Amino acid sequence: MPILIADNGMNNSVQVSADLIAKGNGKILLEGDNNSIVVDPSALAFGGFIHLKGGATVTIGGAFNATQIFIYAVRGALLRIGRRTGFNGSVRLLMHEAAQMTIGEDCLFASDVDVTISDMHSIIDVATGKRINPAKNINVGNRVWIGQRCMILKGADIGDGSIIGANSLVSKMIPPNCLAAGSPARLLRPNVTWDQRLL
Repeated sequence: MPILIADNGMNNSVQVSADLIAKGNGKILLEGDNNSIVVDPSALAFGGFIHLKGGATVTIGGAFNATQIFIYAVRGALLRIGRRTGFNGSVRLLMHEAAQMTIGEDCLFASDVDVTISDMHSIIDVATGKRINPAKNINVGNRVWIGQRCMILKGADIGDGSIIGANSLVSKMIPPNCLAAGSPARLLRPNVTWDQRLL
């Protein structure tokens, strides 16, 4: 079943090839105005549910591979996914506030992973009445492997070549070429790399 595109606004831009739409499965829902989604036509697989709420921008690079992606983005949210990145199973990219989420090239995400730039609700300081939990950017470097059932939270910055073990929670900086795991994730081993092949 091809991807359904529902445009309920004005000045929305959808740059997804007719071939990807025909081969894919799912829905792109555009609410509000001035949303933009660009998917490189060389994507290997593309499907899921993408919901842009007005003024959100999504750019997906070439040779992308995902069939169960879920993207939610509001005004001012900016999502970039690099070339040859793959999502194996259900992955949710959640942008309930204006911030940036960048996922590099050659990344691999296992299933049941959530990535979110916001807590989705406000935490208020009682004395001042001010909110104390603003949204923060997320950066996932190149060649990062994210294990099954991980949570990547606002402020996470995962260095190139690193590995995040299954069931981990990441909200801070993970250096490049490290193995990290746990809740919260902690460094288990530096100076490692990974390969999709079983060598």
